[in-house]
Amino acid sequence: MESKTTDKRIRRSIKLIKDSFFALSKEKPLEKISVMDICNYADINRCTFYAHYENMAALLKDFETELSDMFLHAFSLYSFEKNSRAAVDSLFDCIRKNPALISLASQIGRIGNGNKTLENAIRECAFSEWFSNSRISPEQALLLEAYVISGGRQIIEMWVDSDFSLDVNMVKDVFENALKYGVYYFIYHDPK
Repeated sequence: MESKTTDKRIRRSIKLIKDSFFALSKEKPLEKISVMDICNYADINRCTFYAHYENMAALLKDFETELSDMFLHAFSLYSFEKNSRAAVDSLFDCIRKNPALISLASQIGRIGNGNKTLENAIRECAFSEWFSNSRISPEQALLLEAYVISGGRQIIEMWVDSDFSLDVNMVKDVFENALKYGVYYFIYHDPK
């Protein structure tokens, strides 16, 4: 029984630290947020912070891990031929449920590896399938990866930055078809 109480308190403390960090990230750049800022905002002492995180880098790493797990789960559903919509739906559901975490991704990318989490998830789950059966060179594969990743990230950022006001089905359609067919789909495809 004691461990359940302890686990609950630990989860509560971690949530308080993360929520405080999210709130502070709206007020100032991430690199300007200190452990003391978080502790003051959360009304906790520094020992509580350090009981859960070694330093700010460990907190940012925890966010990166959360993002990576979220994206890997979404893209684990991906199959170019059969099930790309399930992966897109899962990804967009994760984003909609975690807007604060997603908005931190680009900021974390400036001081950590936040932008790498989506890239690695796509690379691990989608690109290996695409390129294993194709005749493109490794150099072409790298160029295509860069194109798809930067475009996909921009689509997601625009949707998040619009406070999700863009029609989600339209955004999903653009994301999925750009990912699956590239610009060719939008220029040459004849919508009936």
